[in-house]
Amino acid sequence: MVCGYIDSNWITKVTYSHPAFLQPDDSSATLWRYMDAVKFEWLITNKRHFFVNATVFDDLLEGTTPEGVLEWWNTAAANAVNDEQRNIYQHNCRFMTHMAASSREHYYVSCWHMNEEENLAMWTRYTTSSAAVAIRTTYSALRESLPCYVRLGKVRYIDYATERLPMMNMFEYIMHKRLCFNFEREVRAVVWARELEVPQGKFFESEIRHAFRVYLPPVEPSRLVRGIILHPQAPSDFQAQIIDICLTNGLPSPVPSKFCCEPPRVV
Repeated sequence: MVCGYIDSNWITKVTYSHPAFLQPDDSSATLWRYMDAVKFEWLITNKRHFFVNATVFDDLLEGTTPEGVLEWWNTAAANAVNDEQRNIYQHNCRFMTHMAASSREHYYVSCWHMNEEENLAMWTRYTTSSAAVAIRTTYSALRESLPCYVRLGKVRYIDYATERLPMMNMFEYIMHKRLCFNFEREVRAVVWARELEVPQGKFFESEIRHAFRVYLPPVEPSRLVRGIILHPQAPSDFQAQIIDICLTNGLPSPVPSKFCCEPPRVV
């Protein structure tokens, strides 16, 4: 996988796979992103990825220290052979917990669903009306469409109450979620803002929603999008609108959801 790191010459390309970002067995695995019409049109018109700040996630535990990690540190301190070792364990616990909490606001994330087939539950979870679409792509196409400083990998799901993170690296905190979310089968693209001294994308903060921040690196939709699925209850006028957008921008023609009995109206 080609990624990058930041230096005085801006981005140096290297072949490197960060251990916190688990790669799929097959780089041609199918990915989906379910979105309302406004987000889809914005993506196509502006040609920018949408990365939301981790502080606005519905799950407030994302990016924080799991109880299982704290319990491990407490057990290690309790079993220390002397006071010096105990103090080291306690210091490390405080340091890592503080780092995780302070790093959360610097993560910007784009979430994708890995599944070979369209998923009805994802329509319910990630769209708010029938005027919506699902973008289909592949893992490799997403990787190639992202700037090299964006990290990409599969989210791992653990029991936050009992399990530890595999290593003491801040990216582990944003690449793990609670077991109750494992149905999402999420592939996550992550930007860590502290690395971007001269960001190629753009940072924005909402004027009406306090602290709602996004990061918008460039993307070429015609390279990323491999298919477009219409919402199962998509109204006919919306179908015509999406067909026109796809035709105008050189994108694949939208197709009806497999959960819908009516084909899209051709205009």
